[in-house]
Amino acid sequence: MSLSNIDTSCFSHPDYYYRDHINNIADSFNDRVHRNAAEYHDLGKLSTAFQNYIRSVNNSEKTTHTLESALIFLKENSYTLNKETLPVFISILKHHGNLENVNDLASRLNYPTEILEKHKNFLIKIGEIQNVAGLINTFNLDSCCDYFYEEPFVEYYKFSGIDMYYKIKEVFSRLIFSDKYEAIFKKSYEAVPFTGFDIYIERLNHLISEKKNNLTLIRNEARINAITKLKENINKKIFLVEAPTGIGKTFMALQLSLELGKIKQKNRIINALPMTSIIDQAFEEYSKIIDSSILMKFHHLSYTKEYVNNDAETNEEINYSKQKNVFINKSWSEDHVIVTTFNQILNLFYSNKNSDLIKFWTLRNSVIIFDEIQAIPRVLLKDFSETINFLSKEFNINFILMSATVPDIKKYLDEKVFCELLENKYYSMEFNNRYALKMDRSIDCIEKLIEEIENEFKKYKSVLCVVNTKKLASTIYQELIKIVNEKEIVFLLSSLFIPKHRKEIIDEMKTALKSNKKIILVSTQVIEAGVDLDFDTGFREFAPLYSIIQTAGRVNREDRKGVKESARLVIFPKLAYSPYHSTDLLQDIVFDLLKDEIRENNLLPLLKNYFEIAIKRTSPDVILLEQVENLEFENVVKLFNANFMKEIPGFIPVFIEIEEHLYNKFVNQLKERFILLSEKTISLEAKLNIKAQIKDIYKGISAYVINVPIKEAVDLPYFYKDDEVKVCGFDLLISHYSDKMGWHTLDKFIF
Repeated sequence: MSLSNIDTSCFSHPDYYYRDHINNIADSFNDRVHRNAAEYHDLGKLSTAFQNYIRSVNNSEKTTHTLESALIFLKENSYTLNKETLPVFISILKHHGNLENVNDLASRLNYPTEILEKHKNFLIKIGEIQNVAGLINTFNLDSCCDYFYEEPFVEYYKFSGIDMYYKIKEVFSRLIFSDKYEAIFKKSYEAVPFTGFDIYIERLNHLISEKKNNLTLIRNEARINAITKLKENINKKIFLVEAPTGIGKTFMALQLSLELGKIKQKNRIINALPMTSIIDQAFEEYSKIIDSSILMKFHHLSYTKEYVNNDAETNEEINYSKQKNVFINKSWSEDHVIVTTFNQILNLFYSNKNSDLIKFWTLRNSVIIFDEIQAIPRVLLKDFSETINFLSKEFNINFILMSATVPDIKKYLDEKVFCELLENKYYSMEFNNRYALKMDRSIDCIEKLIEEIENEFKKYKSVLCVVNTKKLASTIYQELIKIVNEKEIVFLLSSLFIPKHRKEIIDEMKTALKSNKKIILVSTQVIEAGVDLDFDTGFREFAPLYSIIQTAGRVNREDRKGVKESARLVIFPKLAYSPYHSTDLLQDIVFDLLKDEIRENNLLPLLKNYFEIAIKRTSPDVILLEQVENLEFENVVKLFNANFMKEIPGFIPVFIEIEEHLYNKFVNQLKERFILLSEKTISLEAKLNIKAQIKDIYKGISAYVINVPIKEAVDLPYFYKDDEVKVCGFDLLISHYSDKMGWHTLDKFIF
């Protein structure tokens, strides 16, 4: 009997034939290795115990199937694995969990007695499965376990390598995606080709032609030059766009991606940005060009698109539609243009989680833009470069790396696949002479800073001040509102505001600036990238040079002739705790480089000098790649999180109830779903529906959540049951939170 033609007496899910499930999964990708994984991954469900479990009303006697499936696959491969079958074996074994260190996994499979102790009637189940599947019943558990006897397993069998690491991820990703897709849609996944490139390019050019300002000619020249260079080097894989702020990199990157997509028949364009706070603006620009049916914004606060027409009438049908939409959204399977965060893409590179890797397969044959590439920590730059070198060649991915202050990543990129798209001339052109950088060491206390801001505000319409900590920003804001006229506006911006209020503040400032009203903004780093605001002059607390340049990009951003000569960003010494690591600051170097005032069009030599020194001070060793090559999936993600996504100690998420009864609305929704989830008779489909609803509820909750010091939230109640989130109720807003100051019960420096 064929593994894809099992008798209709067997089920994969309640009231759903096993063979339909397997065949639909196997047909989801035109790939022999995937078909092999699909045909074996659920073999364990053919045991009598599992079939009884599926048919039982109360699901009381639970059983397993992944280990049985994986070991039968091993037996059918003569108790040995190779570089093609190892990814299949691991994917079968772990398709309901996360990837783990392969040596650890192998060491656990080395003990037959432990397997028999943990898995009731294991050999009887194996025999039943083989009989139903029509396989020769010669299974030998000792032979299976003997294969994993040699240690270390990965090194002994020569499975090491970055190629094997990503091959496992791709096979695993395709299997877990198609398995869940089939369970929800009851059919094979069929990819829809990405088309319409000419239409989108035409729309983009039309939109650009309507935008007229002082920088139009330069922006068009730079964009056309980059596209020309791209087409001349179309067989390259990695493209670098190093250009000053204001050159129009957002539209340039989109057109470069569309040109690549058109010529190379790409499946997806993915634009990754360093922060969620700047995604909305990029998505808004893309929305003017790309059809909404294939465009998605994806981060932890974004809501699910509607992919499935919701003409359902019953609650069950509505819930099922919602489950479908949530799954399509999180798997990136239907959208061709995605605007997301660095975190999402880097998690695909280095995460071991099932929930992340369900979309890893979508990266193949794509274009990935990393905008503001300088946000990659220096310590990970070599790992990142080696990763994209490999993926660009083996997964047919084109990378576009963009920044006004590109770190010296070129040292690590493979010259055979790498190309720079713009000359450095744009840095020295007159248009790129919008402001000056000036170091002022005399601003050595808050009082002196306030005095300087006040003096500048008397001379100019708008002043920006960016500092390193939320506490310092709040202190400066409170001092300024004491001395500024009521008719004049002072704004505060930091991550102590819920996302909803942060957006409202930015929109209000845009309106004020366009109306030529007087305005002061005191902000943390949230203003640095992608926030399209234009101030007459500014101040910046000392930070890494790339951060200083990003802040400067908000000063005379549109090259207004009336403020060109006077526009400057004044850099002053640190006034409080700094969140930056001392190795990233290079304070002595920057002080020396900026000892004299310097105009924007003279910055390039300074930047080159800075990054050359920075690279020399960076360890030449990789951090992640040794673990990657040894297939240590858990260790890779731990090291990555420690160096890129560091959790700030001493903080806890707090839900801010900005409207009366908002908390109860969310809690009642959660209670209702968790009660339904606890019912013993609940079906698998209903369980998946409810879990999808719960995730969507938490996404709604997160729009009102900020991180605050634990000591300031000690007396606040927890949101729901064992949630780590606490609640600042509506009755406490007056003493804890406002839409003008955010969270404001601060008594120490916050970072």
